[in-house]
Amino acid sequence: MKTFACLLTVAQLIVSPAGAHSWYPKECCSDNDCRPVPCAELTKINLGLMWRRSVICNDTQTRDSRDQFCHVCIKSHAGLDLPICVFIPLVTS
Repeated sequence: MKTFACLLTVAQLIVSPAGAHSWYPKECCSDNDCRPVPCAELTKINLGLMWRRSVICNDTQTRDSRDQFCHVCIKSHAGLDLPICVFIPLVTS
């Protein structure tokens, strides 16, 4: 039974990121620009949200996540990560 639970967890981890691509808006993702990230990697700053201390997404690039996870959409070009969109979960009280 423990083996089954472990395999189920691994299967969910493998399928979850791929399944998220179905709801990313086209203007944010070209099937490989977006990925789930730990919300702890995002920091609120005056200009918007910063990811990994280098990529800044302004308020117009910030969207509501359709699941309980954070996601970033980044286009890599010439060694730079250019922000497209960032998704954060809605805060509920």
